[in-house]
Amino acid sequence: MDEVIELTFASEDGVIDCRLEPQRNDDELTYSATILYPSIVNGFSRSDIYCHNLRRGTKMGDYFFESGEDPLLSKIKKLEPQISKAIVTAHQKG
Repeated sequence: MDEVIELTFASEDGVIDCRLEPQRNDDELTYSATILYPSIVNGFSRSDIYCHNLRRGTKMGDYFFESGEDPLLSKIKKLEPQISKAIVTAHQKG
């Protein structure tokens, strides 16, 4: 499945928007995730933008954030199971 996946999650901080763009590297399909995480600054609502890549694990076939130079915040790490499930579900439907 090489289609963009768009997701919305509810969190205690507000609504989280996520866009997953597929990337083919040789025979491996990875996803580039752009996550808009809600934030309140000086009484105004805005979103912080986080970009991370997800790669498929070898054991269960779930997707995991790649470890890299940018640190992965715990609030983003908590989204990993939901994002992985959405990707797997999209592959099953597609």
